[in-house]
Amino acid sequence: MMRIGIRGHDLGKNTPEKFAQSVVDAKLESLQLVLPKAIEFSGEGPPILNDDLTREVKEQLDRHGVKVAMMGAYFNPIHSNKELALQTVENFKNHLKKAKFFGTELVGTETGSYNDDEWTWHEDNDSEEAFQEVLRVFKEILPVAEEAGVCLTIEPAYHHVISTPARLKRLVDELNSPHVRVIFDLFNLLHKGNTHEQHTLTDEMVALFSDQMMIVHAKDFVLEDGELVQVAPGRGDMDYPYLIEKLRTLNTTPDIILEGVVGEDIPFSRDFLAELLKK
Repeated sequence: MMRIGIRGHDLGKNTPEKFAQSVVDAKLESLQLVLPKAIEFSGEGPPILNDDLTREVKEQLDRHGVKVAMMGAYFNPIHSNKELALQTVENFKNHLKKAKFFGTELVGTETGSYNDDEWTWHEDNDSEEAFQEVLRVFKEILPVAEEAGVCLTIEPAYHHVISTPARLKRLVDELNSPHVRVIFDLFNLLHKGNTHEQHTLTDEMVALFSDQMMIVHAKDFVLEDGELVQVAPGRGDMDYPYLIEKLRTLNTTPDIILEGVVGEDIPFSRDFLAELLKK
């Protein structure tokens, strides 16, 4: 059965023990873990390279029975600051090397934008040049994933370089590795002009990535004054009964990860999804 989890830092940033306890208190089964955003850390350098910290986090997660579904190390492979881009690539590689320590084979990222840190739509994101640069960077990363026995896990988004299921399929095919997996975030593939296509997008993602879809991000949406606005799952217009039924046809059993869901919306959305999964 698909597990319901959460993006860890949506529970707040805390000590390893209090953080692990917060997942248990929220009655969630798994975690998308982004160490710098979820765990308090006063040391120098990237948290993923601090053995004392990572050991403490792992011990607390194990003690509380919390499973890490995926490590998040999102970065922009086409960032104009090439020095920063190199640093973030190294950070991603370090997460690949450490993923199995945390009990997961998945390290996730999106594919960036020419708008650098804003991660918003840019007219050149859909260019062949942008595609080739993302492909080049991911090809550099893949040997590290293969050596570590883990997976580069890619999330498409309408406003990024890999913006459609078809463009993601091309990227996955050209990477041509069993160490590539896929994240499905339906909200991220929507914009104000295509919300009526949510079934079509779901069908396409499920058909193309039945063997590779390992993480599904749970969000919802409403249209306000013609603009797409994110809300918690169960509070908007996303057809979750349809989505869940399509996910059941996959050859994988993805974790459903609440993303951008906070406060009282967490138990509401958790229960909403749990009820659908029982049917």
